[in-house]
Order: sequence, then C-alpha cells, then structure tokens
Amino acid sequence: MMNILISSTRQWNPGDEFIAMGVRNLLKYVFKDQKINWILYDRNPDLFVDGFSKPIHKSKIWSNVFHNHKSNCLDLAVVAGTPEWFGLPMKRFYEAVKENNIPLLLLGVGYINYPINFSDDELYCFKRLLKLAVVRDEYASLALKKVGVSHEILPCPALFAAELALPSVEEKAKKIGFIIQTNKTANQSIPEELVHASVWSVKELRRSGFKVDVICHYIDEFVEFSRILPPVRYSYDSADYISIIAEYDLIISTRLHGAILANCLNKPAILLNKDSRCRGASKLFPFIHVANPSNLINQISKVFDLPIYNLKKWKEEVKMQYIRLLQSALEEDKNEICDQFQNIMG
Repeated sequence: MMNILISSTRQWNPGDEFIAMGVRNLLKYVFKDQKINWILYDRNPDLFVDGFSKPIHKSKIWSNVFHNHKSNCLDLAVVAGTPEWFGLPMKRFYEAVKENNIPLLLLGVGYINYPINFSDDELYCFKRLLKLAVVRDEYASLALKKVGVSHEILPCPALFAAELALPSVEEKAKKIGFIIQTNKTANQSIPEELVHASVWSVKELRRSGFKVDVICHYIDEFVEFSRILPPVRYSYDSADYISIIAEYDLIISTRLHGAILANCLNKPAILLNKDSRCRGASKLFPFIHVANPSNLINQISKVFDLPIYNLKKWKEEVKMQYIRLLQSALEEDKNEICDQFQNIMG
C-alpha cells in the first residue's frame, strides 16, 4: 500500500485539479501493482490565515486534508505542477517532507518570468530528498539551475488528466468550446481588454455561423457570462470538465489548463492568453496554437484541419518519457516499500 501526499487544490482552481488528475494517472501506472492512498496538501486560500496577504495554513483546519507534521505514515510526497511550488503556501509541506525524510517528486512545476528565492527547507528537500524534478517551462528550469538541481523539461502533466479520451458526439456542424475568464476574480483574472475581446469573439463567431458554447471554470465567471453569452457550461466538480470538453471539436481558451485539457482529450486548442506563465508552458505543446482574438477566424480554419493522429502520437511519446523517468527515479523506493510491506505481513 502506497501513501502519497500530493500538493494541489480542491474547490479553488480547476486547473490545479486537472494537473493532479494527470499526476495521479501517471503514478498509478508506475505503481500499478499496488494500491494507493492519496492524501491532499491543499493550497486553497480559504485555508490560509489571510488569503493571499498571509498565505500560510491556519493553525486549525477543518477540511479533510493534511494539516500536521505527523507524517511518518507517508511513503512519497508529490508537488503536482503549478507556479505555487515554493513559498509560504508550501511551508508546512516542505517542513513535513524534511522532518520525516519523505522522498519527493516535482512534476510539471512552472513559474513566470521572475526570479525565485527558495527557503532553507525547500533547498534541503531539493538537495537531499528529491527523486525527480520535471519542469514545464524555462523559468522554473532557470531557477533550479541556479541552485544546482538537475531536472527534466516536459509538457505539463495535466496532459494526462483523462486516462482515455472520450468519444465526441458526431454532428455535422463542428462545435467550439470557448473557455473564458473575467477580470474581477482574485488570482483567476485576465486583463479587461482580453475579457472584452473574448466576449466580442464569441459573438462574432456565432454571427459567422459557428456553433459556440461558453465554458466557465469558476463560479464568478458563470454568474457574469451566463447572462450575456448563453449557453454557458459550468460545474463545481473539476472532473466533469473531462466529459464537457469531450463534446467539442475545438477549444478556444483564455486559460492555459483549459487548452491543455483539450489536448488531453485529443482536441486541438487555441490559447488567447499571452502572459509569461501561459507563454512559457504552452511552448511545449505543439497542438496549442497561441493567437490574438482579432485573428480567430483564420486560425480556426487551419486548426480544424489538423490531423488528430499526430496529436495522439505526440501525447503517447510524452507519456512514455514521464513513465521512464518515474520508473527510473522510484525503482529503489518501490523495492524498499514492498520489502517493508512484506515484513509487516510476516
């Protein structure tokens, strides 16, 4: 039995949950002969002392997540790709890893075009307990290079959020899912200009004869856009977006992980957000096409005609790279855990 602590969020950022789904699927493949208990280290700001002003976990947490240092029951700790893989939101995570000498994985971590200063606990874990680091962009790569930590660069593991791609509903008219954000939500917003351009693009595509549904990941977005851009798709359960995205032939998205989930389901995607976080991660995705809202019509006709076979082949190649790296990094620990289990069972 494997007990794995995974750093992600719950009921906060669906993109984080897509990444965690992908990481879990990869590790389930590597540990396919064992059962796994998943323990969540939750970075949801609701659990912090003061949201983003003091992002450190409260002394008492009622949520059913990991919130103490008594972690000698844990076999492995995993940071599921995110820009929040260091700093105050992760303080208790790295304290627990260090105090209990837990093997550590960084899978798909990324950042923005800005320097990173690691804490002493983080550096201790990276230098002494890290089994494998996989980054998703040049910014995280540069940060690890500066502190002498070896690593690999691969696309974000949200690419594997779904174990199998679901079949699309066959229709004569090709359907577009348009994932849109607002500029009014803390840490989930995009510039107001991109919001207005996205709203205009949805209306223009519909006027041009395209069948377009709007998809919102966050409740504030749903409340705002359901009035002006119906029909709008939304669910509080991030897992539902797998079946939602599967209904469309193309995804246009202001969200990085909306576009990545499309590729996960063998759908091409067009990404409208060009900030450094999105730009850095999307460079590793040949089937995510970055475009301006003003040029969408021309981009759509090109993307619709791309051979999906190439996407499937590329995704399988990336998966096998992850599997080989994980198997190599964890082979020694897998054998040790199996020996311990056999000794316990007598």
